[in-house]
Amino acid sequence: MPSFNRIACRSGMIDLSVLDFGIPQGMSAETCQSVLLLHGMRDHALGMLSIIRDLSERYRVVSFDLRGHGKSENNGVYPMIQFVADARAVVQQFGLDKPIVIGHSLGGHIASRYAAAYSDDVDKLVLLDGMGPPGGMTTSDVESNRLRMLMSLDICAAAGRPSRSMVDLDEAISRLRRNNPKLQPDMLEIIANEGVEPHPKGGLQWNFDPAVQMIWSTFSTLDTEQLCGLIACPTLIVTGENSLDYWGQMNDSYLGQQAFYESELRRRLSLFPNAQGAVIPDAGHMLHYDQPEAVNQVLRKFLG
Repeated sequence: MPSFNRIACRSGMIDLSVLDFGIPQGMSAETCQSVLLLHGMRDHALGMLSIIRDLSERYRVVSFDLRGHGKSENNGVYPMIQFVADARAVVQQFGLDKPIVIGHSLGGHIASRYAAAYSDDVDKLVLLDGMGPPGGMTTSDVESNRLRMLMSLDICAAAGRPSRSMVDLDEAISRLRRNNPKLQPDMLEIIANEGVEPHPKGGLQWNFDPAVQMIWSTFSTLDTEQLCGLIACPTLIVTGENSLDYWGQMNDSYLGQQAFYESELRRRLSLFPNAQGAVIPDAGHMLHYDQPEAVNQVLRKFLG
């Protein structure tokens, strides 16, 4: 486990929990480039531990709990633009000069918006399965907009309800292992331990606010794709060979559509001025859990 300092960063009306892994031994602040990591939904700053372990040997790595996740505070309302503002607050407070920005899943959406808004302030961008499900939503897709709105209304109505409790850390580890069978054993306890907090009625619960899911109603895939043309920096889009299985769990119309999925990857690459793609064999949506070394090799090659 690389050592780090946990430091609070004020963004708007809340404090974000930021992990600064510092400047590697033998390097100076002037010669060491920074990396900003943005994790996915229901995850936390140490969820990208396999990447942190590798990159912290050569870069100053900063990873933070998104609002409503981990040890960061939340205000119960989660628009996408606020997450982008949080990333900006971290970059400014920690003095990250033109960092490499790496985002997974939800973190990829945030990272691409950050790179579009501050194109001169990002050296390189990496999206780890971070562009959402295949198929860009059109402006005429009214039904999809309505369904996303209804989902978010249900989430708002359920806000404040008690979460399901777990007896102890062993149960949390067991759940994490069941959902991510390829996750390395030495990472299971670290990630599970960082991802829980006491439950009000005893035991433990995941330290994630379910209301964060309302973020999906605050932007669309069309929004994301329209911004890609503004991202000037070199960009790497990484997906897992089996990522379509993840989207198929949410929408069975994706099942068996591998050829369509691959064509979507090529189309999305073409949206960026300067992008390349990589597919990780035998990996799904949590590609850095499933094949950590393969992901790290792709990152090393891209980052040079």
